[in-house]
Amino acid sequence: MNEATQLITTLLSSDVKGELLVLFHRNTGLVDTVEGVARRIGRTGLSIENDVRDLVKLGVLKTKKIGTSEVILLDRNKDREVLETVANHVKTVKGAGN
Repeated sequence: MNEATQLITTLLSSDVKGELLVLFHRNTGLVDTVEGVARRIGRTGLSIENDVRDLVKLGVLKTKKIGTSEVILLDRNKDREVLETVANHVKTVKGAGN
């Protein structure tokens, strides 16, 4: 599996990841704790931890210490790179299908 395919597979591997991506894309300046983000999408902090960790590993989200709290936020530069990789992959696949 190539890097782009692996990336897309990870991004789409759960509904929660999709909900997190939509939330952060609609609110690009959002900075909140895992619990706060979970509440925003109608879930519990515990239920989204693995998905948040996966998105942090990909670099789309990043964590930051503010006071005693750890918060998550969108890494705009890495997010742009990921979107470009996905878009290029889609174009390549679409072109190969013609």
